Amino acid sequence: MMKIKPLHFGDVTIDFPVVLAPMAGYTDAAFRSICKEQGAGACYTEVTSAEGIRRDSQKTFQFLKVSELDHPIAGHIFGKSVEAMVEAAQYIEKLGCFDWIDLNCGCPVKKVVRRGAGAALMKEPEEIGAIVRAVKNAVSLPVTVKTRVGFSPAFPDHLTIAKIVEDAGADMIAVHGRLACNFHKGDADWEKLGEIKQAVKIPVIGNGGVFTAEDAMDMVRISGVDGVMVARGAVGNPWLFEQIKDPTASLPTLGNRREVVEKHLSRLVELTSSTAEGRRRKAKYDPLQAACLHFRPHLAQYLKGLRGRRVLLQELNNLKTVETIMDAVDNVMEQNQ
Repeated sequence: MMKIKPLHFGDVTIDFPVVLAPMAGYTDAAFRSICKEQGAGACYTEVTSAEGIRRDSQKTFQFLKVSELDHPIAGHIFGKSVEAMVEAAQYIEKLGCFDWIDLNCGCPVKKVVRRGAGAALMKEPEEIGAIVRAVKNAVSLPVTVKTRVGFSPAFPDHLTIAKIVEDAGADMIAVHGRLACNFHKGDADWEKLGEIKQAVKIPVIGNGGVFTAEDAMDMVRISGVDGVMVARGAVGNPWLFEQIKDPTASLPTLGNRREVVEKHLSRLVELTSSTAEGRRRKAKYDPLQAACLHFRPHLAQYLKGLRGRRVLLQELNNLKTVETIMDAVDNVMEQNQ
């Protein structure tokens, strides 16, 4: 069994602190609900633009759709300006459906970094401190930070950033063990996560390189972090959370896979339909087609390692309804019985 204590910060308790990371394009309410049912201890929204919230963007607001299954959940925002981050945090608090607010200071995506947000903030960690301090003073919800061990070797080290985050009043920090310039390349540096854990008093969640239950246990053993964050390892394998909790848990059967694929897709259709209702402009695709298109990267991972997967992936452009997708999935399942 995974030996990890419940995690407490502010008035939030995560009983099993193995959590789903915020991932743009993936961690919407539909996928979060699947991961929660499979044992995830907490979730974050997708990376949500503070400026989008400020500009009253309907496209941005759809990222803040929350289901009853989500809790505990963080509203996860990115931005460069202190004012925008404060306004976005206050808006999230007023929604009344989030347990804490998380500030992104580590996203390496170019369009985010070009705006001076996400990982770009690590080049000038005092800006991170200013944002954390201002948001903390503006809201009553706990405030946490998601970052990396650095932007590149040329910029301030991981300990400088972590201490600034702590001194500014953050309640917890989640750290990805790779430099932002490396994106997801190379091994995550769990030793550096351990150095951060030793250097600060606030709880530390480790992120990066967790694809198996053994990975999670090794991260905790090497670094001593208070929690584990799972990102790409959960895509197509939401059962990973239960396996981390109990490594003796049985692997999903073909029937389990099919059931979760259908449940995830149907929830995504519901979510896409509900977010389309408030949209001002006509979308390129109707909600059903949009959901099916959005599901593609999930489907590719759900079927990983199965015979017939390659043929299905070649036919993805023709799979635009729940029925055609599930027929194709059934065809793959039959080849693997």
